[in-house]
Amino acid sequence: CLLQAKALDLDIKTVYTDHSLFGFADAASVHLNKVMKFSMSTVDAAIGVSHTCRENLVLRASLRPDKVATIPNAVDATKFTPPATVSRKEQDPITVVIISRLVYRKGIDLVARAIPIVCANDSRVRFMIGGDGAKRLLLEEMREKHRLHDRVTLCGAVPHAKVRDMLCQGHIFLNSSLTESFCIAILEAAACGLFVVSTRVGGVPEVLPPDMVQFAADITPEALAKAVLAAVPRLAGANRQEFHDRVAKMYNWDAVAVRTEKVYEHVSALPDSSLLHRLQLYHGIGPVAGMLVCVITAVLHLYMVFLEWWQPSADIELSLDWTPVHASQLNADKRRMNK
Repeated sequence: CLLQAKALDLDIKTVYTDHSLFGFADAASVHLNKVMKFSMSTVDAAIGVSHTCRENLVLRASLRPDKVATIPNAVDATKFTPPATVSRKEQDPITVVIISRLVYRKGIDLVARAIPIVCANDSRVRFMIGGDGAKRLLLEEMREKHRLHDRVTLCGAVPHAKVRDMLCQGHIFLNSSLTESFCIAILEAAACGLFVVSTRVGGVPEVLPPDMVQFAADITPEALAKAVLAAVPRLAGANRQEFHDRVAKMYNWDAVAVRTEKVYEHVSALPDSSLLHRLQLYHGIGPVAGMLVCVITAVLHLYMVFLEWWQPSADIELSLDWTPVHASQLNADKRRMNK
């Protein structure tokens, strides 16, 4: 779509938003990055959800850094609120919540080996795991082997409408991802007042301030277990309502929309690029891939010339420009109609 938007001479401005991180070493990533490079060569702007994501995109697609903005995701804090404050005694059970797809990329192998270490070192800790996937069997085997049926609960798939209820049953949220560009899950957990324990990967260190999160020193089961145990005494100084208020202030979709709109407005004001300029950009991809994309672009250009001859654009009715209407104006119009 990015290629056709430019190659078809439709004068369509393009903005690409990236939410993922990819490597550079394996064969699949090499081929994907090459495709990304030629499809993004004429993009007008791009958005990354974290600084790490932005840097990854710049390197993979060979984009100018000034073309890529960083706009983080957000959370609807009104749907993720902490429970009524209940005083917890030191000897009371501590529930660690995990809500994730139970797959390798989410670090479930680490979790399966870290849980027995945590349970052996602190008798108060319980684990509540929500989600489903190929690694569920591994967790069941761990629970059976170490006889942790009374301390590890597997809840299965959790509907999004029930996520808040499950989070509110816990005190610590554990994220064990091996790669993550942002991780909205820890935002939802923090909004519910949970203290977060996480692996230090991708853009995760950018999400929460240090007093709301405990990072594992390494991506190993031992380091993950140590981080969970280190988070337990920090619960005494955690205020669930304060966590919620801070997340609601730092991350909201209205602010994201305003920042995204500024990127779109900037792109809309850019002049249209000529066919020659686009061919030069495509040719810069490489001697083989660049020439191939130039040929594709030339064919698409000739196709548009043929369509213009066969059915001139002057004979096609143009759609009207849409003018945004503010909510206050809509409410005023409704009041006038009701009178």
